[in-house]
This record gives sequence, structure tokens and C-alpha cells, in this order.
Amino acid sequence: MKKILITCTDVIMFQFLLPHALYLISKGYLVDVACSSPEEYKKEMYMDYIRQSLPKECNIYNISAKRSLFSLQNIKAYKQIKNIINSSTYDIIWANEPVMGVITRLAAFGVRRKGKTKVLYLVQGYHFFKGAPLKSWIHYPVEKFMSQFCDCMCMVNWEDYFFTRKNMPKTHVEHIDGIGFDANKFKNADINKDAKRAELGISTDDILIVSVGELQTRKNHELVIRALAKLNNPKLKYIICGRGELLFHLTKLCNELKISDRVQFLGHRHDINEILKASDIFAYPSQKEGLGIAALEAMAAGLPMITSNIQVIKDFVVNGKNGYCFSPKDVDGYAEALKTLVENKDLRVSIGKHNTTAVEKYNLKNSLNEVESIINCI
Repeated sequence: MKKILITCTDVIMFQFLLPHALYLISKGYLVDVACSSPEEYKKEMYMDYIRQSLPKECNIYNISAKRSLFSLQNIKAYKQIKNIINSSTYDIIWANEPVMGVITRLAAFGVRRKGKTKVLYLVQGYHFFKGAPLKSWIHYPVEKFMSQFCDCMCMVNWEDYFFTRKNMPKTHVEHIDGIGFDANKFKNADINKDAKRAELGISTDDILIVSVGELQTRKNHELVIRALAKLNNPKLKYIICGRGELLFHLTKLCNELKISDRVQFLGHRHDINEILKASDIFAYPSQKEGLGIAALEAMAAGLPMITSNIQVIKDFVVNGKNGYCFSPKDVDGYAEALKTLVENKDLRVSIGKHNTTAVEKYNLKNSLNEVESIINCI
């Protein structure tokens, strides 16, 4: 019976990895979890939910790591994880995310050198990639150096996979089709569309664009707002589900562009599957995207896509089939794609139907099997 330690932030465990932990437990593995809690998510009390969801036999540790790679607090986090590792005998240590990945691999150096433990690092999208800002590439030498401290690096998109194969040739690299999500939750959401739209303040004859993502620079919601302003169509509405530090800036921009009556900021929502079912078009203008779960959820809900042509998004959105892809700086491209979809309901419907089928390979069941297979092989 293999014993596994999974390290990550609590928000990643809550959003993506908890089904994997539960699946591994159901297959007979012993699983412990060590999570850090980013300040911006502490009030969500994700650690409480994680404790309630996992069996009592699981040890659940709270780690004092910070998201900044250069925070001195991470020295304490390193010592905490090292103590956890040394106080037990783990067959597999599964690290996630850049900072927790570095801390965990360093902490596991001793036991791995003794040949007692294998280390898996799941890369949920590099910060550096083709077209990324120059400052993002500061992470590359760190990742390249740290690649020697694990037995396998697993990628969730093909761009990162081939980059790692080329630039870290001594590293054992695997690829999986995303971290998985419950497609049926979005495909089969049963709602009264008119009632849901009324709840959101959207008329039945409006064309509703939706984006899901934090109000941060990398999510790039400003691009869609500017594209919307180029189309003089009062029936074209835009809602954004997410919160963040750019709320004031984006609200001010809407006022300046005189489209504040067509844009809503809904904050954090727990009914995303219902909102997607009530919408007509999904916009995903991210400047950086490691997993792309929000876009996959929209595909499962049967929406046509307008997305950026970056990283993992390129793996599942094919221009002209799933929707339209553009540079995350191409306001005119987004505006033209919106115009095309707004004017052609049949096109929206046909692309949406295609997406409900195309998204199946990213379903949670496939990801659970892929990850378990890698764990068994390293």
C-alpha cells in the first residue's frame, strides 16, 4: 500500500486536487495533504472544507508558505514540509505549483537521495511561455535548476511539454489532458433560462457574453470591455464572474467608454454552471493560463468561445471549430468575432453542440486515471 504526500495551496486542493486525493484513497493509497493558505483566500475557509472531505486517517497539515518565491516566510515552510516528510515514510511526494513545488522538492532532497521516495511535480502551466512578458522568464532558470530534484515532471499542456523535453532533456516528462473537471455538472445543468437571465438583469432578447476569472491583469477582462465598446449594440451584454483588485479600474473604464449599463461585475459565484447555461457566448481573453478549467466548463455548457491563442487554451480551442482565437492584445479581433457570433444564432448553436463533445477528453474520470498511471510508473 503506497503512501502519498500531496503539497499545494488550499485553493488548488479545493478547486482541482481533492477529487484526485479521494480517488487515490478509494484505490487503496494512504494520502496525506500539506497545504498553504494564500492571504486572499483565507476567508473562504478552504482548509475546513478539505478536512471535512478527507477521511480521518488522512493527516492534513497547514503550511506557512507565501506565493512569492523570494519571501523569507518560505524558509519556515521548507522546515515544516521537511519535518512532515521525515516524520513518516512516503513512497510518493506529489508537489504542485511553482513555490510549493520548489519548497517541497528541496525538502524531499534527503529522502529521495536515499532512494526511498519518488517525487512527482505537476506543472499547472509555466509562468514563462511564448509571448509572455520578459519578467515572467525569471522563473525559467529556477524551474530548470529544480528539475533535477524530482523523478517526473507532468505537464497539462503540450507547449510546456515540448519546451521541457527540449530545454530540460535529462528530465522525465509526462503529459496529461488537464487536471480534470466534472463536465456533467455543466453539461446537464437544469435551469429555467429566462428566469435565470431575469435574476441577472438580462432580457430574453439580449445576447449575453460571460467571462469567469479573477479581476487581475493576467485575466485581461479589459480586452473584452474594449471590444464590446466597439460594437454599438445595446442588446449585447457582458457579465464577469470573479473578484479582485481591478474592480475599480474596470468599473471606471466602463464609465469612460459609456457602456456601464451593459457590463456587470458579479463577484465570486457558486452558480457558474447555471450562469453559463443562461449565456450565449464565453469570452476568455487571458494573458496566461495554465489549466483553462473555466473555458472547459463553458464548452461543456455548450457555449461558443472567443479566447486567447496561448498555452493550454491552444490545446482545446481550434479556431473556427470551437470558436475564435486571437492574441490577448487583439481588441479588433475580439470585436469582429463577437459581431459574427451575435449576428448568427445558428452558428452559436452549432459550435456549442460541437464543444459539448470535444470537451469530453478533459473530463475528470480521464484525468484521475492518467495521474494514477503516472504515480504507478515513477
